[in-house]
This record gives sequence, structure tokens and C-alpha cells, in this order.
Amino acid sequence: MKYFLCMFGTVYLGIPSERTERVISVFRKQSSVCEIENQDVIISLPLLFGRADLSAPHGIVLKTDNEKRTPVLLAPPLDIDLEIPEENIFAVPKTFSKMLRYCRGACFINKDQQERLVLTLNIEEILGDFL
Repeated sequence: MKYFLCMFGTVYLGIPSERTERVISVFRKQSSVCEIENQDVIISLPLLFGRADLSAPHGIVLKTDNEKRTPVLLAPPLDIDLEIPEENIFAVPKTFSKMLRYCRGACFINKDQQERLVLTLNIEEILGDFL
């Protein structure tokens, strides 16, 4: 599956591109994890993961069956998009399940001659809580 990767501190967050309708530029600050503006539900990934110090210049408009509201994820700068085979993604250990509740799995990629951790997002879990 193809993922949009954004640097999140020392790891990458992987956002499934098949769930993405489009990527937009964002020029807004958000003080809470989830805000509703018009028909948009705007979810800040930095705030969701407790990182208020990260900027979120990209809005990722998600595909959904809900015709009433449009979910938008505010994300740190998108670095790359990358195909990651499903067999390379491993479930998050139960020990971390509360802390990484919105992560579906984890894998490592080679980037800049280093191994980088990628946490893949569970979009259904995020939408289930905020939509």
C-alpha cells in the first residue's frame, strides 16, 4: 500500500494514500485536537499525539462515506510518498496500544542511509472517535 510520510519528531507517520482524497495547504493554528468548522472536522495530528510544538502546514482530506462532514487531518510537512508492502508492517505491541492507539502498525524504512521507524495510522480508529 502507498503511504504519505511526514516526519514526526524522530519517526515518520504513515498516512494511507488510498484513504486520501486530496492534500491541501493549511494556514491555521489549532488549539484542540478536533475542531468543527462549517462541514469540516479538522483533526490535528501533532496535538493528537501530544506534540503541540510541531507545525501542521498540510491538510489531508480523507475519503469517507459520511456525506455530512468532511474529515481533514492537519499534518506536519509531507516528506515523501512510499509503497510499503503489507508484509513489512507489524502490529503495534499491546504494551504500547494505549499510547499508540491510532497506529495500525509499524515498520522500518531506509532513508538518508539510516533506518527510520514508520508508524502507520489507523484511519478508521481516528474517524470512529472524531467523526
